[in-house]
Amino acid sequence: MKITHILRALLICCFAFIYTQGLAQNTRSFLSVTAGYSLPVGELAREKLDDPFAGLTGSGYFGQANFDFRLSRGFGLRASGSMNLNTTMSEPIVDKANSYAQVLGETFLWDAKVSKWKLNALMIGPAFYINMGRAQFEVHGQVGKVWADSPSVNLVGLAEGGGEPITVDLKPASTSAIGLAGGASLRLPIVGNLFFQLSGDVIGAEAEIKDVTIRAVRGNFNFEESVSEKRFIGVVNVGAGLGIAF
Repeated sequence: MKITHILRALLICCFAFIYTQGLAQNTRSFLSVTAGYSLPVGELAREKLDDPFAGLTGSGYFGQANFDFRLSRGFGLRASGSMNLNTTMSEPIVDKANSYAQVLGETFLWDAKVSKWKLNALMIGPAFYINMGRAQFEVHGQVGKVWADSPSVNLVGLAEGGGEPITVDLKPASTSAIGLAGGASLRLPIVGNLFFQLSGDVIGAEAEIKDVTIRAVRGNFNFEESVSEKRFIGVVNVGAGLGIAF
């Protein structure tokens, strides 16, 4: 009986070794970098009456680094870090400034200076792989942290009837929140372990904007409006890059 038990244990160990060796051969890590075009989604991308932040974000570009650790041939974990830089649309703040000008009973021509929107994210989550020879299709879902920096907007208005100019300023602010991401990529072999990659990702979070101030000043006229609300902010990123399997 003891010999039978020993043989059984040895057989189990052999099968386990063969299985893990086969799994290791099919398991490959993948490091990639992508860059491309970015579009905003959520409340900051849609115009909305009486909301100075709605429609404030425009298109831009992004860079992203990804690390895939395959636990099996069709499943693994994916960690990503991304940086977005998007344009700022001054029209919503101009509309707000015109509402202030109505109080003065004048019409103004506006000169706008704006900075960029910034959105950074660190994400991790499961990934699934469909292998087509050496080519591979990958889909993933992730959770992590999102950091956003709203832009500064400075407007200088000149009254059509002359007189002192009016300045309207939107002060920048920073916020962070737990966010979600999802997307897919197509990996095509180039040579050896080097791959060309096409990718698309959606990243978003419900973030709180605190004490963001819009201030209008003209002579003795001084008006401030503070905004503190929760908004859904997000981006859709579509790009291409290179990856290496190892």
